[in-house]
Amino acid sequence: MARDCATDGRRDRGQQSRGQGVDVHRHPADQRPVTQPPQRAGLFLGLVLLLVACSGIAGSTKPPAGACVRTDASNTVTLTANNLQFSTACIEAVVGKSIVIHFTNQEAAPHDVAVYKNSSKKQQIGRSDIVTGPNASTTLTLPPQLPGQYYFECTIHTAMNGSLVVRGDAPAP
Repeated sequence: MARDCATDGRRDRGQQSRGQGVDVHRHPADQRPVTQPPQRAGLFLGLVLLLVACSGIAGSTKPPAGACVRTDASNTVTLTANNLQFSTACIEAVVGKSIVIHFTNQEAAPHDVAVYKNSSKKQQIGRSDIVTGPNASTTLTLPPQLPGQYYFECTIHTAMNGSLVVRGDAPAP
């Protein structure tokens, strides 16, 4: 004769009686799990990663908050690197002219500037020489670009990056 191990008169159905997260009162005919929060979290994380990956494919990144540094009348801008960051995260240029970036590295770590069609970095428009400072400089001249938003970064320290916005008309003063 089988002995009932449960103290409340129910039979132990082979399920662990003292484990964490085990439902000892589930009927064997009910094969559905009670809850699966780790699976739901994994699904949510997967969806978020998919959305982030797809947004990078399109290549349209929004310019960072705050004002862009505008090029001068000759479509020239000065960009510096210091403390592993660029002096600006957004450069604004005008359409129809070559874009000139005077780049100065103010620290001992090597840096450069590369400009791409978008953040996927599949199509490079131009890249400066690598310069090691302090106060070493180089100049990058890009051919005229169509209006739109482009991406720039230091190829050595990719967390150093930003947007190059080319306007279809001259920017407002």
